[in-house]
Amino acid sequence: MFRAMQHFSTLDAYCKGIGISRPRWDSFDIRSFEENMGKVKSQMPGFKHEFYALALKLGGGGYAKSGNYTTENKKATLFFNSPYQIIQWDIAPNWEGFYIIFSEDFYRGTLSRKRITETFPFLLIDNTIPIEISESDAHLFVDLFKDMYKEHRSDKANAEEIIRHYVHIALHKVARLYDYSVDKSLVTMAQRSQDLAVFSRFKTKLDLAFHPGQHYPHALPSQVQFYAEQLNLHPNHFNAIVKRITDRSASDIIYAHVLNLAKSKLSHTDKSIKEIAFDLYYNYPNHFANFFKSRMKMTPSQFRKTLKEG
Repeated sequence: MFRAMQHFSTLDAYCKGIGISRPRWDSFDIRSFEENMGKVKSQMPGFKHEFYALALKLGGGGYAKSGNYTTENKKATLFFNSPYQIIQWDIAPNWEGFYIIFSEDFYRGTLSRKRITETFPFLLIDNTIPIEISESDAHLFVDLFKDMYKEHRSDKANAEEIIRHYVHIALHKVARLYDYSVDKSLVTMAQRSQDLAVFSRFKTKLDLAFHPGQHYPHALPSQVQFYAEQLNLHPNHFNAIVKRITDRSASDIIYAHVLNLAKSKLSHTDKSIKEIAFDLYYNYPNHFANFFKSRMKMTPSQFRKTLKEG
């Protein structure tokens, strides 16, 4: 019987799905492999998530696989995952090392206006290539991961911003090793398809579309047609591209983004429902209210009330 591939859209769902405890933060997590042993599922068939991950494997049997590349039979290894990549593993309960997993929003924070793949294009590679590293480089990354781990568990002021800097440092160090270690012909062959380039442009436009003070006389940023026109694609073609990469429709991704913005405004501002609807470029507040209720099974006012009661 056909079984749909699992897709984890939150860190909480990912941790639950692989059998480990919930993350301390919503958009960043760090673990040692040792602490996961005995709890994490030793076998995970192909699945996808919506985060970036960087892992340092120091030892352990079995393998983890991203795309067509595997850690099997490799010693100290750095390997990566990108959103919507197919990942699977079959590991022995003796893995050693660390990993971090984080969202695009966490990476950018206050440090970067660019998307992560603009600065680190090696993360655009569909078949991400693991890097075997020297003992000295392994020690360097162990120290970096230990510092991040300690900061993450400290609950001290500015811990998130400090860790964000650590993540940037780690990625720059990986990029340098990548340039030295990976055959450029493999990089060229493994570049994501034109579909991914379209999807990346779509995500950038989606991020920018709801900034305040814009004027949309025709299609609205909550509609698939809006992005299809900006990308010079037929809406059906555009939706098919998004579906091939994410297994989700373009409208699902747009609606999830709008819903997150709406919940944030309802939670953190005193604006009226009407004002929030106009902020999100709905021409009619009742259209916004109907959209919100269809997704949340409650009206915007009821959602705000539950927050106050909680």
